[in-house]
Amino acid sequence: MKRVISTLALCVGAFWSVNAQAALSDQEILDKIEALQRQVASQQEVIDTLKKQVEKNEAVAGPSKITLANSLIDQLTIKGDLRARFETRQIDKDSGDENRDRLRTRFRIGGIWQNTAENWEVGAGLATGSTDATSTNATWSESSPFETGDIRLDYAYGKHKWNDFTFTAGQHINPYETSWIFWDSDARFTGFTGGYKSDAGLFTTVGAYGVRYYQAKAGNYNTAMLYAGQAGYTGKAGDLKYTLAAGYHTYDKSFINEESSTGGLLEDVDPNKYELNIGDIYGDVNFPLGSAKMTVYAQAWQNFGADGNAGQGQVGGTLLPDQEDTGWILGINSKINDFKIGYAYTRVESDSLYGGLKDADFGTGLNNTDIQGHRIDLAYNFTKNVSAGITAMLYEAIELDKPDVDLYQFDLNYKF
Repeated sequence: MKRVISTLALCVGAFWSVNAQAALSDQEILDKIEALQRQVASQQEVIDTLKKQVEKNEAVAGPSKITLANSLIDQLTIKGDLRARFETRQIDKDSGDENRDRLRTRFRIGGIWQNTAENWEVGAGLATGSTDATSTNATWSESSPFETGDIRLDYAYGKHKWNDFTFTAGQHINPYETSWIFWDSDARFTGFTGGYKSDAGLFTTVGAYGVRYYQAKAGNYNTAMLYAGQAGYTGKAGDLKYTLAAGYHTYDKSFINEESSTGGLLEDVDPNKYELNIGDIYGDVNFPLGSAKMTVYAQAWQNFGADGNAGQGQVGGTLLPDQEDTGWILGINSKINDFKIGYAYTRVESDSLYGGLKDADFGTGLNNTDIQGHRIDLAYNFTKNVSAGITAMLYEAIELDKPDVDLYQFDLNYKF
C-alpha cells in the first residue's frame, strides 16, 4: 500500500513538474511520461502478486471449513430442553387418601436438517417417557430405587415446500392452531399433512393420520384413521396481531369399534350410534399493553356425532351423549419483562371430544372429560434459557358426583 501511495505522489509531482517546466521539449516530456508508466506497471505487478498470494492463503485455510459449514452446520438446527418438576395433587375426599406427590423429569432433544436448494427438511427428536401419547415425563424412582428412565423416538418426519404449499409425512408436531386443552402438547400426529399459507394471511391445513393399529379379526390387521382439516386467517392491525381458524376432525368407524371394546375409553358407548365428528373455532389476539405483551385466546367445539341412550357416553353418567357434547376455553397470557403470567377457564363436557388426546394433566384424578375449572401460570426467566414456573390447576366434575381436585406443578426449565 505504501508503494501505491508513493506512485500516486510521484505521478502528481511529475504532473506539476511538467507544468512548471514548460520549457522542456516535447520529446523530453514524452520520455518522462514513459518512465512513469513503467514505474506504475512495476508497482501494479507487485500489487497483483500480493493479491494472488492473499487469495492463495485464503484458499488454503478456508475452503474445507466453509464447505463443511454450508453443507452441514448451517443446515442443521439442534435444540432441546430439560425440565425438573415437583407435582402435588390434592383430592377433596372425606374418606381414603388419593393425594399424590412425585418428582419427574422431561428431557427432549431434536434436530432439523434443511436442504434449502431442494426445499425440503427432515426432523427427528428423542424424548423421555413411555408409549403414552400425552406424556414425555419420567417419574423418579417409580419402580425401583434410582431406576434409569426410557428415552424414545418423539417425532420423525420429512417436509417438502413448493411455493406456498407444504407436505409433511411421518410423525410430527401438531400442525393445527389450537389451545392447550384441545390437544395435548405432547401428542404427535402420525400420518400426512398438507398445508397452504399465502402472503395475504390465508391458510389451510388438512391431514390423514393412523390413529390406531388394531386387529379387525383373526389374522387381519388394519389401521384406524383420523381425518382433520382447518382453514383460517392471520392478520395485523397496527401493533395488534390476530388469528382466526375453523376446524373439523373425525375418527373413522373402526376406531370407535376398537375403543368401545372392554377396557377402551369408549367402552360405555353404543358403537352403532356414537361417533366422534368434532368441529371447532379458535382465535387469538396479540397486542402490547404498556410494557406488557398480551395474548387473549379462545376456542369452542362440539361433537356432532355424540349419540346414544342415557349413560352411553365416555364417562357414563345419567345424561344423553348429545346433552354433553360441547366445550370451550377462554384464556389470557401476559409477559412483563422476565415474568410470565397466565389464566384460563375451561369446560370440557364428557362427549365433546376424544378424551385420550386432550391435555392429560387437566383432569388427572377425575376423568379425561366431564371437567371444568381454572388454570393459573406464573413463571420467571432468570436468563434467556433458564426459567422457573408454577402451574395451578383447580378443577371439578361437571356431571358426575366426584371430589374436587387441586393440582400444583413446580418446574425448573433449561433450554438449549
